[in-house]
Amino acid sequence: MKTILKFTAVTALMFTTVVGLAKEPKLSLMTTDQTKSLIVELDSQHKETFLKIIDENQNIIFSEKISETAYTKKFDLNKLESGFYYFELDNSIKSLVYTISVEKGEVKILKKKETTKPVFRKKGSKLFLNLLNLDSKDVQIKVFDSDNRLLYSEIIENESIVTKAFNFETAHEDRYTIVVKDGENTYYEDILVN
Repeated sequence: MKTILKFTAVTALMFTTVVGLAKEPKLSLMTTDQTKSLIVELDSQHKETFLKIIDENQNIIFSEKISETAYTKKFDLNKLESGFYYFELDNSIKSLVYTISVEKGEVKILKKKETTKPVFRKKGSKLFLNLLNLDSKDVQIKVFDSDNRLLYSEIIENESIVTKAFNFETAHEDRYTIVVKDGENTYYEDILVN
């Protein structure tokens, strides 16, 4: 009976994740041949999607919160100095960073880095974690209370899908922080128990 319940719970969680990822924004990023410009097309946005263009000194030269379901914008990069720039799209599911080269009369997209973020879902005093870990990197999970005391720690190795449920129903009133670290990226989620 326990095996059937566990299998059902894992199947339901994976279905929820697939449905959530189906709503993920689609990004089309292209350059134009005639001028130094970049055309961005996005659709099916999350309620909090942020677009930034950052120069090689980490200065933000453009920032916008996107709330429309369909977004198209042409960026005129003629006034930018030659060099490298980073186009960043960030939402609750993932972060996309494109490295862009602006030289003489052209714009080139050099590379794309995609980082999948963990998905946290709160239900009452429970917190559910789901992380797509395609590289099967070690994932470190820690829980801290508001006094920064470590209450829980675990390292999950060689798992491509990391799922975890935290039950705070019997916990003392406090603000708890769940820290998830997968390689070089660290993510934080708070839950308030009152």
